[in-house]
Amino acid sequence: MYAVPRRPRMPKALTLPLKILPIKAHGLILSALLNRVFRLQIAEGELDFLEGKVVQIKVSDAALRYALTMRDGKLAEAGSQAADLTITGSVYDYLLLVAGREDPDTLFFQRHLVMDGDTGLGVHLKNMLAAVEPEELPMPREFRSMVERGLQLYERVL
Repeated sequence: MYAVPRRPRMPKALTLPLKILPIKAHGLILSALLNRVFRLQIAEGELDFLEGKVVQIKVSDAALRYALTMRDGKLAEAGSQAADLTITGSVYDYLLLVAGREDPDTLFFQRHLVMDGDTGLGVHLKNMLAAVEPEELPMPREFRSMVERGLQLYERVL
């Protein structure tokens, strides 16, 4: 295995406000946001492969975990169900993905995002994400520019 270049990490002090909200609230907010962002893919059945499966998203430098599943045609918070697949990455790596600066293949192959568990499910999810063009997602232009400015600040400061 090769050495991965040092990536910006979120300071622990900045994660404290995130820990005020219960983790279940985080999951509910994240699932609502993802249902909105991927509404076209959900309507077209592209996420049906997640039905009855639990994907845990770990944010390593923020010490956060989100468990999501597909239930009744929507992404939903999965509570304490055992994860079929766990994807781990830093805040920075997820921001790169959201901003469209890096594609899922690059982040996984460079081991910035790491999959554990059902790798078949993980590859299917990665391929679905790679097929989605960030410009096609229903996100306001202001949100995209906010994420880009946040990334630039993150890279300069951290």
